[in-house]
Amino acid sequence: MPQAAIIHFNTPELTEACILSLRKTGCFWPVTILDNSDSRPFEVKLPNVTVLDNTKGQLIDFDAELAKYPDRSFDKTKVSNFGSVKHMLSVQYLWDVLEDGFILLDSDILLRKSIKFLWDERFAASGKVQYLQKVGRKEKDRLMPMLLYMNVPLLKANGARFFDPQRSWWLQKGENNVANMYDTGACLLEDIRKTKPQLVARCYPNLYDYYAHYGSGSWRNTDKEEQLRWLAKFATLWKPNGKYKLGAVKDESQANAKIYICAHTDFVPQVKHPVYETIDARELGEDKRGIFLSEIFTYQKIAKKKVLPKVIGFCGYRKYFDFMDDVPTLTEDTRIVSKRTNLGMPMQDQYSRFANPADLQLCTEVIDEKFKDFADSWHKALGSHELHPCSMFVMPSKDFRKMMKLVNAILAEWEKRAGDIEERVNANPKAYHVDGVGFKYACRVGGQLGERIISAWIDENMPDAKEVGIVITQNRS
Repeated sequence: MPQAAIIHFNTPELTEACILSLRKTGCFWPVTILDNSDSRPFEVKLPNVTVLDNTKGQLIDFDAELAKYPDRSFDKTKVSNFGSVKHMLSVQYLWDVLEDGFILLDSDILLRKSIKFLWDERFAASGKVQYLQKVGRKEKDRLMPMLLYMNVPLLKANGARFFDPQRSWWLQKGENNVANMYDTGACLLEDIRKTKPQLVARCYPNLYDYYAHYGSGSWRNTDKEEQLRWLAKFATLWKPNGKYKLGAVKDESQANAKIYICAHTDFVPQVKHPVYETIDARELGEDKRGIFLSEIFTYQKIAKKKVLPKVIGFCGYRKYFDFMDDVPTLTEDTRIVSKRTNLGMPMQDQYSRFANPADLQLCTEVIDEKFKDFADSWHKALGSHELHPCSMFVMPSKDFRKMMKLVNAILAEWEKRAGDIEERVNANPKAYHVDGVGFKYACRVGGQLGERIISAWIDENMPDAKEVGIVITQNRS
């Protein structure tokens, strides 16, 4: 599986935006960050992102490494504190951590379009050759590190290196030694060329078209405000919809609470507060009725867990409460629900506009016959012009279990009587508005009924719950 890596140094906003831009292009790969920061570490928590902390030299002691070469240049105006050498050492370290290979991204780039084509295991590397360093008639070109796929197993097997002290930027034997003119990616390209045909690099001359780069590099332009202005200029490349804020969210006060983000697809998360946790329905086990139950399937699985946080909530991968990352304090007294939507007509009439009213009628029969204690609340909801949409809430877990016990029982009896839902829809597609909503959505009857059962239960059991608006961040997928 493709994966990416970033060497981070004091630019958390740029690094975060780089990852978001990767996601926006459809590359939902794992990302590993090697954090070499000495002042502004990467503290942002993002799904599928692993941070290797080298902020105190725990993994690579750069001072000790540089001390091995006492005749290196000490002209910092030329070598910029040996940033290139440190970068090479860092990438070489990642070869041992990400031994299946990875795509190297510079922290200060934003992707314009998908780079999936770079991951090509037929080659030792994929990227772009740059022609940079010149000393007299000598020229040392390199594989550009901004976007570079490295087939680590193949490279290692053929003795290639990313860092070689004999070929590194002003590392030894004086400033004018041609052997010092190897910038990051240069000795790797040389090794690949020397070992042909075993190793071949694929070069894409138009790779510049795939990204925007922050000036001449964030290691030169270190002003945070300038970086933020640059990010604002290119916001369409990285910024998710909604109220997304760059930077770490450090509020860890919600130890006994969890708001689950229900997902069934790869997506760019709009929130990163520690209280949120993504639940991918595809990882919860096979659901033979997956298109039948929608988010309710996730709720069912969570409700069966032996241990739950004291306070539990749910939102969707594209639907969030409008507090987003400004999460209020959540205690066992907290009860939050989605703000009522005015349907403009009784709920039972509104249902027939996008779904089959026969299903709602069957659900009513089930409740009237087998769940008489809930029947009054249900009929009140049927006649109401208002609905708590999207099955979104935050409540004590004991209430959640109680609610889901009822929802599960009603839907199980409904399905027993209704039969196979796909066959039911195919038998009467017009009643299910298939031409308007599509077959897949038409089959999500469990979600449609479950949303209304939950809304009725909330009105009965949590009449004083705080109502909060919903932010919808992208279209249905």
